[in-house]
Amino acid sequence: MRLSDLLEAEVVDRNGDRIGHVHDVRLVQDGPPLGTWGAALRLEGLVVGRGSIGTRLGITRPQMKGPWILKLLFARQRSSRVLVPWDRVRDVGQDRITADCVAAEGHDAFATDDPTPRP
Repeated sequence: MRLSDLLEAEVVDRNGDRIGHVHDVRLVQDGPPLGTWGAALRLEGLVVGRGSIGTRLGITRPQMKGPWILKLLFARQRSSRVLVPWDRVRDVGQDRITADCVAAEGHDAFATDDPTPRP
């Protein structure tokens, strides 16, 4: 599977309700060593929803101090972004991904912009 297979795919929850589109992914570098490059990357979760643009740019992280106008803009979109943990993904189709969760379960993962999702 390639990252391009996931980006812009529609994500639906276990009830068939639309969560949003994948705008980014969260990777963790904790795999086996790959020569001088370091540990391999592992897909941790899918970043879904409109508010994910600020996340991708790093503007929503608490340690980011500015530009303040962008922090304000993306803070308002916070409720529309969801992190769907990769272990909750049940099916990856042509342009549709089915997750074994509901959108509300993913909002908590961005409460502190911690890179690890909460159970």
